Amino acid sequence: MKHSFFLVSSLLISFGQIKAADEPITWLVNYEAKSLPQEQGWKAVGELAAKAKLANGALHLVDDSAKADGAFRATWKPPPDTEIVVEATARVESVAARRGTGMWPAQQGVPVGLLVSDGVHQEGLLLRPEKIATYHDRVALFDAKTKFHTYQLVIRDRDMSIAADGNVMICGEGAFWKKAESAEAFVQFGSTALGWMGDAHWQSVRLGLRKRSEPPAKPALKITVSEPWDIPPSPGWDQPRHGGHELKSKDPEIGIAAPEAKPGKPLPPTRPYLYEVGKGVLMLSVAQGPDAIYEPYGALRSTDAGKTWMPVKDLQFKTFAPQPHVRLADDSILGVSRWNVKYEPGVYVGMSYRFDSKGETFTMFENLIRAPADAGQVLAFDRDIWNLGDGKLMAATYTRASKEYASYLLTSNDAGATWNHFSTIGAGPEPSVVRFSDTEMMAILRTLSFGPLLQTWSHDGGKTWSKLTTLEEGSVAPDMVVMSNGVIACSYGRPGSNLMFSTDQGKTWTHHTVITDSGGFTYTALREISPGRLLYIHDAPKLRALYVDVERINP
Repeated sequence: MKHSFFLVSSLLISFGQIKAADEPITWLVNYEAKSLPQEQGWKAVGELAAKAKLANGALHLVDDSAKADGAFRATWKPPPDTEIVVEATARVESVAARRGTGMWPAQQGVPVGLLVSDGVHQEGLLLRPEKIATYHDRVALFDAKTKFHTYQLVIRDRDMSIAADGNVMICGEGAFWKKAESAEAFVQFGSTALGWMGDAHWQSVRLGLRKRSEPPAKPALKITVSEPWDIPPSPGWDQPRHGGHELKSKDPEIGIAAPEAKPGKPLPPTRPYLYEVGKGVLMLSVAQGPDAIYEPYGALRSTDAGKTWMPVKDLQFKTFAPQPHVRLADDSILGVSRWNVKYEPGVYVGMSYRFDSKGETFTMFENLIRAPADAGQVLAFDRDIWNLGDGKLMAATYTRASKEYASYLLTSNDAGATWNHFSTIGAGPEPSVVRFSDTEMMAILRTLSFGPLLQTWSHDGGKTWSKLTTLEEGSVAPDMVVMSNGVIACSYGRPGSNLMFSTDQGKTWTHHTVITDSGGFTYTALREISPGRLLYIHDAPKLRALYVDVERINP
């Protein structure tokens, strides 16, 4: 099957924050905690709903089971040309897991939340003591435990804003996207999670409609997504082998959604890192082990725009395999190992690779890395590396000391033999950095799994960086590229494999697109391989590639 021109979905998505409307709201369904929901026409869903009790002017709904859930649902009929408004006044007591894994609401449901369906799409609000979020990729840090708050969801077409006590916390462009589970429109509150447990108090829930406050905005971009194709594992991937260092994170917020490798059952390749090195050559670094320090990686190459991939000989299942790749002035390709060894405080030794112009053969040499003395055990080279000209290279890295992450820029003046600390981008791992000019740069960093991404700017070539600001999008491994048409494309994952775009150098993000909401490590990567065409690679539920065409239609 040929995949290069099988374009199957053309997404014209309106953008812009949903504004407050003066139009009156017609309330269709309503619950007030003066009696049980069943007595007010709501249907109990899940066996734990029967345990709900009225106390202190609120409905106390507890999900204390790792195998059951409980919620209340009311149905309604959606007329055309209206906005949906959902309001709930609630307080979260606690949320807990049955085991040490991260929470992926898109796949697992939520222990405390609202779920809304108009019979075509459905989405909702997740409440946790320390944050509020959609079921998928929008999140805002917020104290939802200390006192009751009134939350308002405004749904217009595929946008869904979320406000708390009248303050918009999540603009939600493109957030109301998931296909509805049935043609029946409903609103539901409570627990839909079997594995997670929650405890919350609900004072009221209601859903209403109002006349559209404004016409749909004209889209600025046309996003066209192709059919995906698989990237098969390198030969021998299913053989037991070294699985990395024992210093593996036990933090449930950093843990993975995919099952970890077991003895005799290694994982297929995950966590792609993609590099366009020119001359028609693409390089791809993929993890070939569990989520662990010093886990093995492998290098692949493609010369047909990512349709097929060839394992680079002698660079499979190697702890010190190269990750970032860049073409040098002499037409060779430099690769730098993701992992390195700490020699003394702030000093590390890693491996560099000098490939031929086609990325087929290589020689190896050690590199010396100098970072701040308080850097952690490992300083990991991540996504971005640039040839700045005049023999100077720059790369983005990150480290973890104790429980604190830091992202750095390093520079090299000797083709990767030595690297020196140039600047600290900010407190966070997995940086993705774009350069608009010799002076203007922008970076997005990860926080925690299902936590908000962080953004920062530099106006002096990366020497200094602005205070980190919080985005509503989350959660891991952002990857950005400035396209030839001036659009910034940013992929990010977990839960789901996602895309967003900016036409104003990252000041606003629009045209949100979910490539898949399947679970996995859910890391993503992208590069522009021809004008207006992105190659997008993700690992959920397995390593796959596809094309995304981006066309400006409303400059």
